[in-house]
Amino acid sequence: MLPALVIVSPYYFNKLIYLYFPGYPVFVATDYACRIFSLAFLYLLLRSEPTSLPLPWRLAVPSTKELLIALIGAITLIGSNVVGMTFIQYLNAHSWWVTRFPLPTNSVLQYFDGTVGMVFVGLSEEAVFRFYLINLLLLRGMSRARAIIVSTLIFAGIHWSYGAGAVVFAMLAGLVLSMIFTSARSLIAPIITHAAFDAFYFAGGVAFLWRLYSHAW
Repeated sequence: MLPALVIVSPYYFNKLIYLYFPGYPVFVATDYACRIFSLAFLYLLLRSEPTSLPLPWRLAVPSTKELLIALIGAITLIGSNVVGMTFIQYLNAHSWWVTRFPLPTNSVLQYFDGTVGMVFVGLSEEAVFRFYLINLLLLRGMSRARAIIVSTLIFAGIHWSYGAGAVVFAMLAGLVLSMIFTSARSLIAPIITHAAFDAFYFAGGVAFLWRLYSHAW
């Protein structure tokens, strides 16, 4: 399990860096560096130890069905986040909320991170926490349901520094993304769902819908 620790640990380690260097440029540089390291190690591992995997990589041009699945997944995550926002914020405020996403200080970097960066986040986290971890656990003899649960808990854990609410929502998101991956048997669908949700969230779309929802009630 040592390779798995090497691949997953950067997603936990970068949060510790945010505690001491919370500025936006350091946040972005550290985040990208950890993701690149993790993906590079995963690539070298798969290349040196090729094996037949229960669930394929299949990173190709999405079919109409995959696009539809990704769209439904993104809408599900957005809707869940909007409806559960009050509860999420309550949990964050009454827990160990130790880091926050820093406010952008560079417009060019912000634009890059909000476009290319969102795709990269989706690719890196789906490759590690859906493709790699689920396949690893299945090869270790776990049932599909148990593999999804364990990988989802590990995925939720990387959001630890943002508070209990962030962890709870990440658990829901992990379950949705895992079900998309295992049902579509393709990595492209959860990547699109993940990237679309993150882009919508950081563009302020979730906050806008939540204000409309809270006023309506």
